[in-house]
Amino acid sequence: MTSASVLEHRLMRLCPNVIFYEPLNIDEKFIFILHRLLTTLSFLAGNGSVEVLYVEICKTTHIPTLHLMLPSCISNEVLNSLFDETQLLLNLAAVHDIS
Repeated sequence: MTSASVLEHRLMRLCPNVIFYEPLNIDEKFIFILHRLLTTLSFLAGNGSVEVLYVEICKTTHIPTLHLMLPSCISNEVLNSLFDETQLLLNLAAVHDIS
């Protein structure tokens, strides 16, 4: 079982409001960062759903871009801050092999 599928199964168990429409297929060095992002979004969504529609992978850096459907109860300010921080971490992980 790959690290990505372990993450997916863990999130489905711990965060039942996170829904995956496709299996995750991401590099291991991004697993912890996406775990953090998705568990935070799950908490912020409360009774709403966090839908992971699909994951696009950059051909150069292999950085995953999650295409999400989120409930309207999460403010844009919070999302902008969370996404900016996550993007910074993903860029750092892409440059430094932390796996």
